[in-house]
Order: sequence, then C-alpha cells, then structure tokens
Amino acid sequence: MAVMKMGISMIDPFAFNSVRLSLSAMTLGVCVWLEHRRRNIEFEPTLNPKPPNSSAKKWGVVIAFGLLSGGFYQILFAIGMDRTTAGDSALIMSSIPMWTALLAFIFLGENLKKIWIGLAITFVGTLVITLQSGGIDFSNENLIGNVIILIAALAWSTGVIISRPLMKSITPIQLAFYATVGTLPIHYLMAWFVQTDGFRDLNQPSILFCIGYSGIFSTGLAYAMWNYGVHKLGASHASVFQNLVPLIALAAAWLSPLHEKITGIQMLGGFLIIFGLLVTQKLRTALAKSQNFKLQRKP
Repeated sequence: MAVMKMGISMIDPFAFNSVRLSLSAMTLGVCVWLEHRRRNIEFEPTLNPKPPNSSAKKWGVVIAFGLLSGGFYQILFAIGMDRTTAGDSALIMSSIPMWTALLAFIFLGENLKKIWIGLAITFVGTLVITLQSGGIDFSNENLIGNVIILIAALAWSTGVIISRPLMKSITPIQLAFYATVGTLPIHYLMAWFVQTDGFRDLNQPSILFCIGYSGIFSTGLAYAMWNYGVHKLGASHASVFQNLVPLIALAAAWLSPLHEKITGIQMLGGFLIIFGLLVTQKLRTALAKSQNFKLQRKP
C-alpha cells in the first residue's frame, strides 16, 4: 500500500496501473508454468461443489471475474489510493472477508448463524475508518477516496463469490493470471483515454522501483506464496496472518517517505475491524467443529 501510494503520487495512476499489472501478468505467468510442472494440482475446497457444466459457461465466469477483479477493482483501487492515505486504504481493504461473507449470505444462501456478531463489529470499524475525515462531506478528498476504496473492496468480494464454482477446475493462480492478462488492454486504454504523460516518467528510478515492487512482489509473488501457504496451513489458519496486512501497511506508511500519521480514529477502526474478523473466524471454527461432531455421532 505504501509503495503504491508513493508511486501514484509521482505518476498518473492509470499509467502506473498498466505497467504494474503488465509485470504482475508476467510474474503470474511464471507461477502458472511452475504450477503446471507439478503432477498433482490441488484445487481449493469450495462450498459450491458444482463447477460450471459447460466450457462456454466456465469461460463466461472467468471473463466476469476478470472484469471485476482485474478491471473494475484495479481501476477503482488506483483512483481511490490517489485520493486517500495508504493507511485508510489498507484498513478498508481488510474488511473484504466481511463483504464476502455478506454477499455469500445474500446470493448463495450461506447461513451466517452466530458469526453476524463478528461481522457487525467489522462493519462498524469499516464505517469509522471510511467516514473519519470530518464526517459525510463529499468535498473532502480523503472521504471520496475512502468511498472509492470501499466500492473496490465490494467489487473484489463479488468477484470472489462468482468465482467459487471455478475452484474445482482451475487454481487461484491460474484465475488471477487470466484476469490480469485479459484486462491489460483496458488499463492501457484508460491510460491513453486520459491522455496521460505518465509513461514519459518511467525512466525515473524511484518510479521504476515502485512499479517493480508493486507489480512483481505485491501483486505477483505474494499472491502465489499466499495460495501456497493456504494449501499447506489451511484457510482458517492462514486467515489469522491476513490480519497483519493493515498493521504492516500502517507502519510502512508511517516509516516511509509518506510520513502518514497514525490517528486515534484509525487505531479504533482498525482494532474493530481486526477484532471483528477474529471473532468471526473463531465462531466459524466452533460451528464447523460442532457440525463435524454431529455428523460423527450419526449412525
């Protein structure tokens, strides 16, 4: 978050996005190739056991996911990041598990049961962060940026929901690669449409560092390593580490040349978001154990 914020403060966000995602596509392409070298590819367990029943439907879902996560989300994220702080962006994005759970409840009929308590705490924390800049005043650039980041989080969560049936036949890294490559023309068209001169500044070492780090490491290698960790540790265990993301982003934004201050409101909102997610995870684990126990007792 901090590195990307520094990058788009020196170059147009659309130019930054197009080059960054080009590097991400190449990095993910290498990861897909390495994944294919493995004989047995492990597919993610999914709550929807039925994959798309035709090739056309499958690729239709892939395209929809690509437009949401590789297109709409990335564009909104870059625009929002340009108008708010790296710290606020990280905290708002950390609410994605909450939005995913709520959308799964609405569209997939998943039962929230007792986990709504944790989701409610996370929701309050998200509102605190989003509206912290002087209340609801849409002349405030930070508030506009926060709202755009929030819409980006919703777009990403929607992409997660519609991609669930694919997880029986395609790996997350492959899906990310297709989404990134397929939407690259959109990002270059956006850069051309706004008639940016950002591409002329690509010879500056500081900009090249931000693009390289964000594209290769944050969006490329980190994605592959995260999915590898999920396969080895399990989603429940791995989700605990996900809560470190906003904390590291806040610290990085404070220590980096951005020198963003960590405010009391950020600390309060961040605590509510992370605490709510931890409560949700604990309740989900307890419910899963209870269901497994009941299944084992059945004759």
